[in-house]
Amino acid sequence: MKKTAGYIRVSTEEQAKKYGLNVQREKIKAYCELYGYENLKWYEDDTTGKNINRPGLQKLLKDVEDGKIERVIVFKADRLSRKLRDLLAIIEDVFEPQNCAFISISEQFDTSTPTGKAFLQMLGTFAELERNTIVYRTTSGRVQKAKEGGHACGSLPFGYRNNSGTLEKEPEEMEIVKAIFAMRSDGMSFRAIARRLNKDGVPTKRGGKWHDSTVRYLVKNPKYKGLDIYHFKTFDINETIVNKKMTLAIV
Repeated sequence: MKKTAGYIRVSTEEQAKKYGLNVQREKIKAYCELYGYENLKWYEDDTTGKNINRPGLQKLLKDVEDGKIERVIVFKADRLSRKLRDLLAIIEDVFEPQNCAFISISEQFDTSTPTGKAFLQMLGTFAELERNTIVYRTTSGRVQKAKEGGHACGSLPFGYRNNSGTLEKEPEEMEIVKAIFAMRSDGMSFRAIARRLNKDGVPTKRGGKWHDSTVRYLVKNPKYKGLDIYHFKTFDINETIVNKKMTLAIV
């Protein structure tokens, strides 16, 4: 007898509070009892739904391909995947060839019916729209932060600390930065400077060893010229913002 699969997933703390594994499990069990679906097998993941590389989901897909599953039930469609293309690919390429139905309790549809499949596509479109809107808002916020002279994104350069979005100097590290520029002005190579720093026991920003590439990156970094340059991709346009509100200019 083929099994009914119950797939459950949580990722963020917010999702766990609203749709925790136990809540999803109880909803699916009640649904199966209501419609008389027996032989229920559970698959679960505790990770993001942005991609399909999840142990529980991969096991489920393997069992569907092996003809062991008759229907897959989830509490909400985005438990399976938050991306429309992945959701439809799973249904069309894995479920449908094995005559395996996909059922979402919250959205109240069953892909074994034409109406259910059409509704699924509509739902997925709006889910992807919502995700793209979040990405757009996040990017727009970073762009505005950069325009206002704040630290919008990216790793902190050696010699700086982040104070509520504003780059401030780390006095001890800045002395090292000045020493590096001084050694470079005296004609020392990047490799020689790295050797000197390692010999003197000077750690990098992350506490590691210095290499010629590390020194080169620091010397070429425009932040030490008083510039903070960002490249943001907004829709199909690459927007470059040069923030000239830095407080430090080494050269």
